[in-house]
Amino acid sequence: MTEHRPFPLSRRRLLSGAGKAAAAGLLAPALAAPLLSRPAFSAATAATAGDILKVGDQRSTIRSLLEASGQLKDIPYTLEFADFPAAAPVLEALNAGAIDAGFAGDAAHAFALSNGLPARIISAARSDPGCIGLLVRKDSPIRTVADLKGRTITAVRGSIGHYLVVAALKANGLSVSDATLAFLQPTEAKSAFSSGTVDAWAIWTLYVAQEVVAGTGRVLVDGRGLLNNNAFISATDVAIAQKRPLLQDYVARVAAARIWALGNVEQYARIWGDLVKVTPEIAVAAFTLERFRPVAVDDGIVADLQTTADFYTGIGVIQKPFTAAAHADRSFALDAGLLAQSARAG
Repeated sequence: MTEHRPFPLSRRRLLSGAGKAAAAGLLAPALAAPLLSRPAFSAATAATAGDILKVGDQRSTIRSLLEASGQLKDIPYTLEFADFPAAAPVLEALNAGAIDAGFAGDAAHAFALSNGLPARIISAARSDPGCIGLLVRKDSPIRTVADLKGRTITAVRGSIGHYLVVAALKANGLSVSDATLAFLQPTEAKSAFSSGTVDAWAIWTLYVAQEVVAGTGRVLVDGRGLLNNNAFISATDVAIAQKRPLLQDYVARVAAARIWALGNVEQYARIWGDLVKVTPEIAVAAFTLERFRPVAVDDGIVADLQTTADFYTGIGVIQKPFTAAAHADRSFALDAGLLAQSARAG
């Protein structure tokens, strides 16, 4: 049971990407969720509705995946969702023990874990770095990254957007001191961007799709070639010790739902769009940009997290020694067949 608590990229290119997805069969009629149509780990079957797993979500991403794919059915425990606008508050809730597990990107994880977050990564997914964009307004005179010199850029501190800003500036011969960084959460950043208070906005997926589809913003540069864009589900040390069967069941359902969504974009986007109050056009465009697929928490994932942490250490955001391997729990292994299916879908 569930409980809910309260590349320069143009609009034409973004929408044509969704059209190509349809032509390739990615918008095909609904398919059954892969392999784990009803994950039933022996340990989880002993769970009851009295057992509660509290999970943190961002803009209903995970909840909508589970709902659309049918993975919310027949859960033998109570699943409570807490929805947040970005990764930072998810990880703050995890740090406070308000939730058992949370979904957030690798950059935010590196920042939080380096500051003592008492949690470990138990599940991973990869996506197209092109879904992370440095936006300027459609009518902005800014045409290249070099034009950002002396300008004000907003991002969430410690986020993948922050990473993109620094990486893009460095790749174009500039430093962070050549621009002014204004650290704002997405809602405040969107307002500042719309009003012209800031010149550029480094943000991700749904926010990028909203601006591009509406024709109010354009992507100056995206994350391709500049960063990894992995996302994790991490769980508190207490939850890992006390709720392992529930966590194992949960990450398996999320992985199966992600693979299902790759073949059922329109059906997923309709449910996600309803939850976050955006049009189906925006939801499809956002999903087409991102295309997360589940992967194992393996050496490659750990190496990517270390690279991200090292980057942040180099610019002074992380100020303590960071060993990525110490923050990854590889014992929540996904089914090998599901991982093979994910690789084909990706």
